[in-house]
Amino acid sequence: MVEIKELSLADTRRFYQYKANLDYKIAYTVKGFDYGWILSSRNWQKGEKVLDVGGAYSPLPNYISTEYGCETWVADDFGISEDEDFWVRDKTPTEHIKKHPETRYVLERIGNPQTSSLPQGYFDVVYSASALEHVPAELTPAVWRHMLDLVKPGGELIHAVDLLFPSNGGLRKMIQATIFDELPVFFSQQTKLNHYLATPKTYTRLVLKSLGVNTMPPMKKLDVWTMCLDPEVLTNALGFGWERIVKDGMKDYRNCRFGSLLIHLNKK
Repeated sequence: MVEIKELSLADTRRFYQYKANLDYKIAYTVKGFDYGWILSSRNWQKGEKVLDVGGAYSPLPNYISTEYGCETWVADDFGISEDEDFWVRDKTPTEHIKKHPETRYVLERIGNPQTSSLPQGYFDVVYSASALEHVPAELTPAVWRHMLDLVKPGGELIHAVDLLFPSNGGLRKMIQATIFDELPVFFSQQTKLNHYLATPKTYTRLVLKSLGVNTMPPMKKLDVWTMCLDPEVLTNALGFGWERIVKDGMKDYRNCRFGSLLIHLNKK
């Protein structure tokens, strides 16, 4: 069973607080917020076992190892199984791993306990930042169940998931997303699975049901109109959009806004 500690969207108020109060250098991006949120979500203790899911080249697990004295692991195959330039991006995983002996890297993906080398019930914290949105819909429930298995009783799941704003598609898309959000009973499970990243509520419902939560909590703050119209809800910076265009060779110059869905759970 799980206890829900937080379901929210990234916001500018907390972002500025992280910039002001944390020693860690917070970038002016959604991922920068995610790092600040993860670091601020709990009191880190020396010797704790921590797993970063999908961390790859992220500096955060190395910071947690050195700053807090945690035993920090990273589970990520660095795109090796995909063999696509998008994931490799001219970087060498072997060199990165050698430079960071303070962190243990496991070159595998989460989701299959039978083939995983990660110890079950071992970690105090399993977290991710801007990673789980890349997991295909049909694998997402298994990934979340596996992460819950990896956490010891009393441990925490702390995950920030990138989600596109429905308003990127205009008013029509927002109305469609609202109907999808508020009347889920009229849609088949397969339809909901196919659109698992359509809205914050859609993704949250999938996660909680995957973990055995049958009674959904209030999620008013995750609705489509709050996400799109509340000026405090954080969105990616223009500069980040340009970096993606250059780095990934994108030809579509539209700035599709995305924010961060924050899910913090305790394992009972």
